[in-house]
Amino acid sequence: MSQTLRLMSRTLGLCLLLVASQAAAGEQTLRWRTGGGNIVTHLTGQPTAPLYEALHAVGARLGRMNSYGWRDLARVPTPHDFDAAMLEAHGKGITPVLLFEYEGSYQFLDPAQPIGSYKDWFRAGVEYARRFRPNGEWGREHGIKDFGATIFAAVNEPDVQNTIPKKDYHDALEGLADGIHSVDKSLIVLPGGFAACNIDGDATLRGYGPAIADLLDNGKLDGLDLHTYYNDRWYPLTEGRQFSAQTCFDRIKSTLGLKRDINFYATEFNVSRSEGWSDEKLSASLFLTAFWDNFGVVGAKGQPVTVFAFPWALPDTDRVDGPGYAMAAGEAPWRPEERSKVVQRVLNIAGDMKVVSSDPYHAGTMHLSGPKSDLFVWHNRRGWTDISGGRWTIALPAGARKIELWGWDGLRESHEVSGDRYVFEALAGGETYMALVTR
Repeated sequence: MSQTLRLMSRTLGLCLLLVASQAAAGEQTLRWRTGGGNIVTHLTGQPTAPLYEALHAVGARLGRMNSYGWRDLARVPTPHDFDAAMLEAHGKGITPVLLFEYEGSYQFLDPAQPIGSYKDWFRAGVEYARRFRPNGEWGREHGIKDFGATIFAAVNEPDVQNTIPKKDYHDALEGLADGIHSVDKSLIVLPGGFAACNIDGDATLRGYGPAIADLLDNGKLDGLDLHTYYNDRWYPLTEGRQFSAQTCFDRIKSTLGLKRDINFYATEFNVSRSEGWSDEKLSASLFLTAFWDNFGVVGAKGQPVTVFAFPWALPDTDRVDGPGYAMAAGEAPWRPEERSKVVQRVLNIAGDMKVVSSDPYHAGTMHLSGPKSDLFVWHNRRGWTDISGGRWTIALPAGARKIELWGWDGLRESHEVSGDRYVFEALAGGETYMALVTR
């Protein structure tokens, strides 16, 4: 090879590394941490169109893809069940998080379908990781590069039915994790979402938390997926941060006695439009607080640990889900309800930013930073901040030129700035605010 060709080859290699590095960096931004579900594997095309429309409209890049048909009655994996849905997701530009569904009621069917053994789940982990990881078998068959699943989860909300034997549940998740990691140690494995802390304050997750504590501590499971549905009677965020995702996360970790600092995930969260919160505008204001509550979760050292957070349910109208959690005002074409508009606004102004810091215990603030701007968030709600009087001081980044105050409903005010700080005076309580600083 000539010197010129060597130089061209080296330059091309460096360019490819740079592109890969930039892509990886992009996947840390807020839009790459936001998504929705469910992309069910037995439905593609028209049935899934509302979800893809919703994800595109709000600017999110992830989707929970779940299957009830990922194995046969003999517990033999059937990975091709995901093929068509994966191809559709790729065409729509949405990266899937694969969820293997199993309900505890299955063991009471005729014939019974028990959850299965460590060996059953290990085999499934190997086959699904080989097939659907980026550049795996499925990608090579379709000529698709650098697209696939890097996060795998199993058994959604086992603590709701509370019928799966705890040891069997542990062995299934350990088998899945060991199988997936035998293919690629960088792939992430999670337990499916838990609901019991949100439902009735049970930090043991009805026993399923202690059952997998060793897998969380040894890193086989990366973290916890907590489902948080804020409700004016049962989980009223208006009463303070004791009704927050952070509080449940902390209580569960303490109850399980975890020594490792784990990550936080949320495949479902929303503010219920019911009873005292039935007004659409009120629920949207509360939803902005809920959104940043889930994205602002921190670990033992105060570092941000949220990997992703998915509102439920972006594609649904009240015809599908009732008014409580339906986030669509119309379908075919999809139209956003006020809570979906909040997600749109946030990702429009901060979708290309990364979370820098979060202080949920004291100030109730967050800081995100992007290529040309920074976003500062403040929960000016009773019990969410120790800042009094509605006076919010923003430490301006170098080169700051303009600051905008945003609320749940959009832009409130705009100012030219200079110096190292800006102070908003007498902001009304009972809201979450965002300050967008342009450099």
